[in-house]
Amino acid sequence: MITTVKENTDSYDAKDTDYDGLWKNLIEELFQEFMEFFAPELYPEIDFEKGADFPNIELLQFVINSRKGRKYSDRLAKVTLKNGEEKYVFVHIEVQAIGEQDFAERMFKYFYRIYDKYKHPIYSIALLTDASHQHYEDTFRYSFYGTELTYLYNVYRFYGKDKEKLKKSDNPFALAVLAGIYVSENAGRTKKDDEEKFQFKQQLISMALEKYSHRDTYLSALLYFIDYILQVPAELQEKLYESLPIAENEKEEGKFMGMEKLRDTPTFGRLFREIEEEATKKGLEKGMEKGMEEAERNFAKKLLDRNYSDEEISELTGLELKDVSELRKSLEN
Repeated sequence: MITTVKENTDSYDAKDTDYDGLWKNLIEELFQEFMEFFAPELYPEIDFEKGADFPNIELLQFVINSRKGRKYSDRLAKVTLKNGEEKYVFVHIEVQAIGEQDFAERMFKYFYRIYDKYKHPIYSIALLTDASHQHYEDTFRYSFYGTELTYLYNVYRFYGKDKEKLKKSDNPFALAVLAGIYVSENAGRTKKDDEEKFQFKQQLISMALEKYSHRDTYLSALLYFIDYILQVPAELQEKLYESLPIAENEKEEGKFMGMEKLRDTPTFGRLFREIEEEATKKGLEKGMEKGMEEAERNFAKKLLDRNYSDEEISELTGLELKDVSELRKSLEN
């Protein structure tokens, strides 16, 4: 099972963005891709055809009670290995985490609570999204007069990651990591740097559209994540919107409209609504046109009953002469 522990840290620079929540949602939506990217050694063993179940349970209440001032939510996803066995994957998302000893101790606490409840082997991994710190702790050690314990867990840290390699990756989480690295490296910067954030966001959106235009699930999840994690001021938001590629045909519009997740996002929500309004407008116009055509045909029928010639009916109704002729034949039959 996968447990995602969410921490909302007041110390993080952007006050209106729930970074942990965005990561949690992305992991749940693209769980298979998450495991492929962050846990490549375990990934081949999981039977993804059986899916992943995310039941809501209060697993880590002891953490909520013991750490005043922090908010946590837990989420479990039940997965099955190809050999039929059930296993647990424990994922901790730590915003601005350096991974020091107290963090390692908490990782151990999460581990033994899960193990005590389920008695299954557990794969643990911590995502350290603070790209500015090189040092981290991946082991919890306890020793007291012959009683010893060593708990080692997996860590994926954003520090030092090859950005060009991430750009070339086919896994959607590579773009998510790039966004996370940018947010971490630019925390605390002033508004004069908003133009740079705008340019980076624009670049990331273009990459997502280019890579995943044929993968609606990837594209929807990524655009939602990028749009919220890299928010820009209103004037740049307008500029970003105007730079979006315009849908060239109804097929593209219909595909975009299928991404309901984007309806309330800062950038794509507006595009979503405008396409929707345009579709409604076209529908009304088609309805009016159809109504007028029906009225003309009804008028033409009355004229036919009164033995008007085809030419006279065409002139009076505006219908094409061939249409009047076809209408006459259909009535005669």
